[in-house]
Amino acid sequence: MRVLLVLRRVGPYHHARFDAASRVLELRVLETRPQSAEYLWNFQPQGTYSIYRLAGQPDPEVDPPLPALRRQLQALFDDLQPQVIVSVGWADPAYLQLLVLSHEHKIPLVIVSDSRLRDEPRNASKEWVKRQLLRGYSSALVAGKESRAYLIGLGFPAQVIHQPWDVVDNAYFQQASSQPDPRDSTFLCISRLVSKKNHSGLLKAYSIYQQQGGAWRLQLVGSGPLEAYIRSQIAVLPHPERVQFMPHFCQLEDLGRLYGQSSAFVLASNTDQWGLVVNEAMATGLPCLVSSACGCAVDLIEHNRTGWCFHPSNPSGLAELMHTAERQPPDQRDAMVAAARQRLDAFTTQAFAHGLMAALDQACRHPRYSLCAALTANLLSRRLG
Repeated sequence: MRVLLVLRRVGPYHHARFDAASRVLELRVLETRPQSAEYLWNFQPQGTYSIYRLAGQPDPEVDPPLPALRRQLQALFDDLQPQVIVSVGWADPAYLQLLVLSHEHKIPLVIVSDSRLRDEPRNASKEWVKRQLLRGYSSALVAGKESRAYLIGLGFPAQVIHQPWDVVDNAYFQQASSQPDPRDSTFLCISRLVSKKNHSGLLKAYSIYQQQGGAWRLQLVGSGPLEAYIRSQIAVLPHPERVQFMPHFCQLEDLGRLYGQSSAFVLASNTDQWGLVVNEAMATGLPCLVSSACGCAVDLIEHNRTGWCFHPSNPSGLAELMHTAERQPPDQRDAMVAAARQRLDAFTTQAFAHGLMAALDQACRHPRYSLCAALTANLLSRRLG
C-alpha cells in the first residue's frame, strides 16, 4: 500500500513510529514546514521511508503561499501516486489543500488528531466548520480516549476511529535509563517553559512540600519564554538551592540519562493534549505524578496503581503526593513501575503501526468523499493563505 503521510516536521518521536510503520507498508512522508523551530530537535531522520519537503515558505512557521503550495502538492500526487493519504492535522493551509486534492483525485484521506474537547473554550461556529471538514475524511487515528470522544462529538463515526498516535520507543527509554548507580532523590520535570505547563503550580506545590519537611530535590528541564519568571519563583522557595534548573531543550540522547538519575517524574500542566514525557518516564521505570488536565492521564494513569493523578489547581494536593512518592516503599514502587509498563503495552511503536494499518485499511475499503468538505477546506485555505 502506497501511503503519503503529511506533517509539519519529523522529530525523533515521529521517526520511531514511522520506522515501525514502514516495515509493513510503503510509506512516504512530506514535511510542510521543514525548518520549523517550534521544537528544537537536533535530528535528521534516516530510515526506511522517504522524506519530501515543501519549499517557498516566507517564514519557517507558516506554509508556502497557496499557489506554490497547491503546485507542489499536485506534483507530489502525480509523482508518488499515493493510494491513501494521512494528514497529521486539519487547520494549516497544507492540510486543508490535502483535503481538496484528495477529493479531486478520489484518494481516501485519514485524519490524525489528539485534540480534546477541554483543550480550550469551543466556539460553536468553528465546531460547525470542523464537522463539515470531517465529512471528507475516511478514518481517523487518535491519541487516546479523550481525542476519540472529541471526534465522535463532532459527528465522526466511532467505528472508523483507531489508536494510538502518541507513542514513544518504550524499549529505547527503558534501555537508555538503565545504569548501575542508585537514583538521586529527585523529582524530575521535563517540559517547555510555557504557561500551560504550569511550572508556577508545580513550584507552589514544591514550596509547600519543602515547608512540610520534604527532602527530595527538584530538577526542571526545558526551554521557552518563561525562563526569567521561573527563576524568580525558584528564588523565593524555602530552599532554592534544592532546585536544579536546566533551561535548554533536551535532545533525545540526553533524556535517558536524566530519567535514569531521578526518582519520580512530575507533569503539572493546566492543559496538555497528551504529554509524551509521561510515556518516556513510565518506560524508564519512574513513578509519575501527572496532572488530570493531561490527555495521557485518562489512558495511562490509574491513581495509586500505575502512577498518581492530581488537579493542576491544587498545589497542596500535589505536595501531599510528593510526600507519598518520597515515602513509597521499594516493593510498592516496583509494583507501580511494573503496572505502568504493562499499561504502556498498548502504546508501543508496534501498536501505532497496527492502528495506522487499521485506519488505512478502513479508508481504502470504505472511502468517504464530500464536496462540502472540499469546498469548505478550499475556502478556509484561501482565507488563511
